[in-house]
Amino acid sequence: MISVSDLPTLNASLNAASAMLIGTGFYFIKRKNIRAHKACMVAAVVVSSLFLISYLIYHYNVGSVRFTKLGWIRDVYFPLLISHTV
Repeated sequence: MISVSDLPTLNASLNAASAMLIGTGFYFIKRKNIRAHKACMVAAVVVSSLFLISYLIYHYNVGSVRFTKLGWIRDVYFPLLISHTV
C-alpha cells in the first residue's frame, strides 16, 4: 500500500515519465511516425493526469509545504516554482 509520504517520489517519477514520453513523441513526429507519436502523446496525457491526481491527494493531506533548504538550490527552486504557479 502506498502512503502519503510516498507520493512526492511517485509525483517525480510520473513527471519524469511524462517528460520522456513527450520527448519520445517529438522524436517520432520528426521521423513522420504519426502512429507512434500519437501513442506517446496519449500516454503522456494519461501519465500527467495520474500525476495531477497524486499531487492533489498529497496536498489535500499535507497542505502547504514550506521550502526550508538553504544555498544555491533556493535560487533554482523559487523561479521554477513561480513559473509553475503563474
